[in-house]
Amino acid sequence: MSREIRLGLILTLSACAAALAAKPPAASPPPGFGETVEVNVVNVDVYATDKDGNRIAGLKKEDFTVFEDGKPVEITHFADVAGRTAPAPRANAAAGIPTPQPPAAATAAEAPAPENPLNLIVFIDNFHIHPAHRSRVLEQVRRFISQNVGRDDRVMVATSDPSLHIRQPFTNDPALLDAALKEIEKLPAHGMEAENTRRTALRALFALQEEDVREGEPCAHNLLSPVEGYAQGVRDEVRRAIASLTLLVNSLAGIPGRKALVHVSDGLPLTPGEELFQVLFEICGGGAATSGIRQDNVPGGLWDASALGPSAYQAQQAATDALKYNTVKDWDKLVAHANANRVSLYPLQASGLQGNFATEAGFDPGEQVLQLLSVQTVQTTNLQNPLTAMASGTGGRAILNANDVLPDLARVQQDFASYYSLGYTPAHQGDGREHRIEVKVKRAGARLRYRQSYRDKPAVEKTVDRTLAALLYGFEENPLGITVEVGEQTPSPTGSVAVPIRLKIPLFKLAILNREEAGTFEGNLRLFVATRTSEGNSSPMRQVAVPIRIPRQQVLNAMGQFYLYTLTLELQPGRQQVAVAVRDELAATTSYLSRAVTVGTVAAAGPSRP
Repeated sequence: MSREIRLGLILTLSACAAALAAKPPAASPPPGFGETVEVNVVNVDVYATDKDGNRIAGLKKEDFTVFEDGKPVEITHFADVAGRTAPAPRANAAAGIPTPQPPAAATAAEAPAPENPLNLIVFIDNFHIHPAHRSRVLEQVRRFISQNVGRDDRVMVATSDPSLHIRQPFTNDPALLDAALKEIEKLPAHGMEAENTRRTALRALFALQEEDVREGEPCAHNLLSPVEGYAQGVRDEVRRAIASLTLLVNSLAGIPGRKALVHVSDGLPLTPGEELFQVLFEICGGGAATSGIRQDNVPGGLWDASALGPSAYQAQQAATDALKYNTVKDWDKLVAHANANRVSLYPLQASGLQGNFATEAGFDPGEQVLQLLSVQTVQTTNLQNPLTAMASGTGGRAILNANDVLPDLARVQQDFASYYSLGYTPAHQGDGREHRIEVKVKRAGARLRYRQSYRDKPAVEKTVDRTLAALLYGFEENPLGITVEVGEQTPSPTGSVAVPIRLKIPLFKLAILNREEAGTFEGNLRLFVATRTSEGNSSPMRQVAVPIRIPRQQVLNAMGQFYLYTLTLELQPGRQQVAVAVRDELAATTSYLSRAVTVGTVAAAGPSRP
């Protein structure tokens, strides 16, 4: 029996604007992914090091204790991945580029070591970086990739400008990656603009102070206006940067295995404008100030707002006012998204190691106050705190105060070649909640890195994630052996085109249950579909339930046949990427397929690879 089902289903998927722009996926997508049986196992990858950062080898399952939401859980899966080699490089490392040392013989594990290709994402925040810093770091990143990316690795390059752009989809071709990184060096970098904006706010601050002094009201409350305006503007920029990074992290959800995201910037402030609130404290703090700009005709050289009365802005209030612009909750949400999608964050501060600058008499007051040790300390700490939080919360490493970042990049690769994999089966199943993870080890002085939370995603959400990965990055898996064909296209009066997508599903691959009371054999499929234009605009994800009913007297013959199903998509003319997922609900098995379709001409895609 061969049957084609047409239920009059027309999914209108005219692409809506989205913040993700990407090049079309490569003709030969990376290796596929998927699972034929869903087992709710939470994997926790643990890096155990001593105080000097050296890996602690030889730990056993019984040395670890895992807690979920404060309660101990049984470790059901364990692997010491110390015996696995890092992905084979295409060439020997050049001088000055460290590579992982050959590991010793494999340590026996209670479970096979998981697959660990390097899924590396290089993400450059062009809005928070100086051009010179970017060039220096990207030159080292290019050297690292050219020498250390192996045949089984996958690397992607993206930027924030401030919206997200995929500059090079996943590939293991060093030449393509090198070209993409060179092109990024030609893009505008806006780090200098941010400094100019801060100086403009400082000049406004000192102009107001001079006017207030002439009127006999130094340190008036109007000094707060340019500082708050600057802090508000920077906070908006930081939140846009976090939104771009969150969008990228979420798009990686459906990619199998572990992902390392190297985030390149000069740093983003945890509390935007905090350094200018420190300036307020310095010029109006009087004897309480740690340092300050000495001012002529002022007793003791500094204004003391506490002695000027309530009409003056009290310097001690500056720290409290700064907290109104704190972004810690935004960063916490980003870390939670990264953990939910098994993405380890490796922030790389491109500004590197910088010394403190001495104050020069020729500088204007704004320049002088920026050189104060107290202001510089606040600014440095403020820029590095989010980077440290991103790394520690996701099990990554923060690369700070380093002009030579190659050793740190090599450690990212080493993380994928050497770790302890712990797994446990939680009592809940797809509850959609975030759960805290804590790992302890019976080894004095050991330091552990691991993701500190995860989200127990429902099955449907996992399927949506992987469908988007098929759409955006071309990742496929086809355990159901489905073939896809594009039928004859039909223009509509509205300017869109009806494009039939025909799915041919082998019935013997599906789970079919005997319903004796109904006299039928029944199955249950769920289809997911999404599209993306060549400009990077994606449609909403659509899904439909497809019940299968086979009369008992026909079941033996039917098992050797195919179930035919047609999705008719309303698409705009041009090149479109179509991703379809077919989930067998009974067997918890899903095929993920991605096809390029030229809309507006009669074009048929080749059959899927079973």
